Amino acid sequence: MNLTIFGYSKTGKTTLFNLLTGAAVEVKAYDDGKKEANQRTCLLPDYRLDRIASLYPDKKKVNASMEIVDLAGISYGEVKTSVYLSALRLADGLVHVIRGFIDPQIPHPKGRISPRDDLAFMEEELILADLVSVSARLEKLEKDLRKAKNPEGEKEKELLSLFRAALEEGKPIRELSFSGADEKRVRSFAFLSQKPLLHLVNVDETDIPLIESPREIYPALKPGTDILAFCGKVEAEILELEEGEKKAFLAEYGLRELSSEKFYRTIPGLLGIISFFTIGKNEVRAWVIPQKSEASQAAGAIHSDIERGFIRAEVIPSDRLLELGSWQAAKDRGAVRLEGKEYIVQDGDVIYFRFAA
Repeated sequence: MNLTIFGYSKTGKTTLFNLLTGAAVEVKAYDDGKKEANQRTCLLPDYRLDRIASLYPDKKKVNASMEIVDLAGISYGEVKTSVYLSALRLADGLVHVIRGFIDPQIPHPKGRISPRDDLAFMEEELILADLVSVSARLEKLEKDLRKAKNPEGEKEKELLSLFRAALEEGKPIRELSFSGADEKRVRSFAFLSQKPLLHLVNVDETDIPLIESPREIYPALKPGTDILAFCGKVEAEILELEEGEKKAFLAEYGLRELSSEKFYRTIPGLLGIISFFTIGKNEVRAWVIPQKSEASQAAGAIHSDIERGFIRAEVIPSDRLLELGSWQAAKDRGAVRLEGKEYIVQDGDVIYFRFAA
């Protein structure tokens, strides 16, 4: 799973990358002509995994993880031609950093600080980038279909024509409804306006109260998007403190928690993913799968052999397991259910898969 941080120049993207990953990348690194993206694998915090692992202190705890990528700044109006376009298309989710802070040493390219305008402008740019891709593909399809009939090509043309009409009206692809078969037809395009989009506004110290109510910044959010706020300058200072001092400084600024905690709590819902847990011989582990995944698909997240040889799943909600104290105690109480391959896995399930080798 890949989350890509992007946005216009001088918004605090690398500061956010450091806050989320614990990295210490020089925030001015891109000023020196650096082109390669910053990248780091991060463990997904999960208090349920922590509590389950505490029942088995002899086993290793293994969190689910994701890749977080930090791209260099993009100039206004250039998303559709950006050298980073391919990196954006590879992302499972996009994290757009928006400038909301005032700094006379860093003039804003448009002459004024307006998070609402920058947010709206970037969403328009993502739509335009997709419109360019759709139009180019339709032009080629129409030429090919004039030479020879192709039923699959006709279906693709029909679908992309619908996309083009929506994009021309300023509607992102994520707001459209289409079948699973149509999803497969367009998956390779990796449309930007189809991806989950999280806006993160880097606010000024004077606007710190907005961190607790970020929707005041932009109330008209579109489906498949969300908004959070952080104060990069203040949080970067707090993270340099000793652990015991952090809470005191957070309280002094009126902050209940660090932005990383809100971020990782928000991401599963935005990406449409859930977690399930397994208790193995040597480890207690969290796995991430799409919402509404069947048990056989969850088994495949562990290993394709388990999915192919699936027999049944033994399932218990994590809160019930914690209440009873162990897997064996749960089985003795009849709390572990037997489910087939079509069972829809629920967030927080603890599962033991039986399969034929």
